[in-house]
Amino acid sequence: MNKLYKHKLGRAFNARAKRILGLIDIQHDKKLVGAPLGRYVPSEHRKDMGATGSESTPYYALRKMIGADTFTENDVFADIGCGKGRVLAYMATEYGFKGKIRGVELNEEVAAVAADWAKQFDNVEIIAGDAFKQDLSDITVMYLGRPFETEFFKKFIDKFESEMNHPVTLYYWVDQQSGSYLKDRAGWTREKRIKIYYNKCLPLVTVPQGFSKWTYIPQKTEKE
Repeated sequence: MNKLYKHKLGRAFNARAKRILGLIDIQHDKKLVGAPLGRYVPSEHRKDMGATGSESTPYYALRKMIGADTFTENDVFADIGCGKGRVLAYMATEYGFKGKIRGVELNEEVAAVAADWAKQFDNVEIIAGDAFKQDLSDITVMYLGRPFETEFFKKFIDKFESEMNHPVTLYYWVDQQSGSYLKDRAGWTREKRIKIYYNKCLPLVTVPQGFSKWTYIPQKTEKE
């Protein structure tokens, strides 16, 4: 068996495994909130607003990223670019987050899917709109599943920092494109970074994806 054939066979296997695990996640969506949340939806605003498409994070990755961490009922969890809301569904059900849970999604049709299932939870709010126009000041825990291209990610971080006056925890899924921007930035500390690829010996994603957890502590100005 030549190397090229092995490579093609490997890619076909990985794609099939990813599809199977994706279907399992969709069944879990239905179990948790009664709706499928996994289908990818391309963005219509990639060029003008730097918005990436809507693609749900696998449950295995969410459990590995967030599952062992603890929060209080005073925390406010926000997923920026929440898509159909799988991260929010996980936090509201399987994780059992007691504080406020908020999703912001630019694509109104996609946001409507999240808003529909979210009606059954008193602590889940879906905002259909531009994240750059939202007040972020009460967030204590933020999730980003690469919702922006790099330049818009940098602009979003500027906005985020300008509104924060308390520490915030950030979970960043698929961070390899722009996550390094935070590494030497004042106020940011990377708590951990791992790559996620396999789930029980099956490829969860086509290529390994980076995940990082950050703590942001606002920096005092000279006037303060």
